[in-house]
Amino acid sequence: MRKLIVLGWRRLSSNWAAIVPGLAIVAGLLPIDASALPLFARQTGQNCLSCHAGGQFPELTAYGRKFKLTGYTMGERATIPLAVMGVASASKVASTAGSTDVGADFPHDGQFEFTTASLLCCGKITDNIGSFIQWTWDRFDHQNDAGKWVSKSHIDQVDLRYADRSIAPTHDLIFGASLNNNPGVADVWNTHNSAFTPVPTYVPVGNPAGNAGGPFVDVPAAPTDQSLGQHSAGLTGYLFWNDFLYAEVGGYRSTEKPFTVLGDTRVSGFDSFQRLKGINPYWRLALNHDWGANSAMIGIHGMSAETYLDSADTGSPTAKFRDIGIDGQYQYILDPHVLTAMFSYTHEKQSYNDALWNLSNANFTGTFANSSNTLDYLRAKVTYIYQAKYGVSLAHTSIRGSADAVLYGNPTAVPDSRLWAPEIFWTPVQNVRVGLQYFMWDKYLGAKSNYDGNGRNAKDNNTLFVYVWAAY
Repeated sequence: MRKLIVLGWRRLSSNWAAIVPGLAIVAGLLPIDASALPLFARQTGQNCLSCHAGGQFPELTAYGRKFKLTGYTMGERATIPLAVMGVASASKVASTAGSTDVGADFPHDGQFEFTTASLLCCGKITDNIGSFIQWTWDRFDHQNDAGKWVSKSHIDQVDLRYADRSIAPTHDLIFGASLNNNPGVADVWNTHNSAFTPVPTYVPVGNPAGNAGGPFVDVPAAPTDQSLGQHSAGLTGYLFWNDFLYAEVGGYRSTEKPFTVLGDTRVSGFDSFQRLKGINPYWRLALNHDWGANSAMIGIHGMSAETYLDSADTGSPTAKFRDIGIDGQYQYILDPHVLTAMFSYTHEKQSYNDALWNLSNANFTGTFANSSNTLDYLRAKVTYIYQAKYGVSLAHTSIRGSADAVLYGNPTAVPDSRLWAPEIFWTPVQNVRVGLQYFMWDKYLGAKSNYDGNGRNAKDNNTLFVYVWAAY
């Protein structure tokens, strides 16, 4: 059985002009063998197109949603329930203006490298229990005290499920429970909280405008329910009635004992993430309709969360977050065409303990200028795929928030930003994808030009991103 992925590709060149030809060479060397399928396809005996719209991970078809809802238990249990996937990529930022240490802020800018790899233990455990468990190695995980970027391996997405089904002449009911480590990761439409990136591009690698592209071009703010990542442990119950009504409700807490195994503290202790106080409720409702080659969903989601100012000190002041949003998806799947459109809008209300903002408080920390703030976060994406091989997409993210000079610390004192991300991609075989994206900012932190007061413009954050993704 031949491998479709080679972990540890050598860097092709430090010259940007060599990156795109290098991608073509890598793709050309991959064997065209569709019989070697990823783990879920091996379990079900179906090809990737059965579960994923146009074969593009992680956008699910109606069949793929049923597979996830029934606890990844369809088909025969694999003898070795393991899979691997990896990404080789490069990003090139438009300008490094404003950086005092380009090497630290924009590590390996313009160089093609193997950037991330994952080991997955997934699939059917019993007739009613299944899992999706991912362990990931990141080439650019964090910076050490000397400012050097350090690689790290860590627990990634976890979704351990129990599911059952009741079928009768009057109903078809799927019900179950999910133990997971990211609010929304159990959702089967992947609209309001993608497992991979804060902008809706759905490439299985960290946003190149984030840790691998430099802090100057990261998304400046996101709702708490989409920011907790692998620092939360949740138990949710769900049901899907007559292929029409989906409901999910549960609670999340920080990944402390007995849930430490689900957490990714990444650097050390509780220093690097938002630590939740107590149990924080999460809920999701959606209406779904499938007809012919079409499928449509409209839903709402929400979460109430409370976090400590100092993650290492449970006696520190807290901030409260109330998230509520609406999302939707439309799919048209009829060979050779696949069209998917999706959106998600979330409104967040933030309120703070007096010690965090009130000047008259003896314990004032100077963290916020206001007693409360709001954040509005919109994401949308349209994808078209032809013959399950050639695809284009356009993604958009829009962020707006109330002014707070202490929280945002920039001249405009707001997080307001707009991002467009067009992409073209090619899938030579079912589990290999080559793509090119361009992240275009027409506003950043409230301004088109000089948003930081030091002459940096929004368009300086534009980032070209190329990648090769493969799984086996």
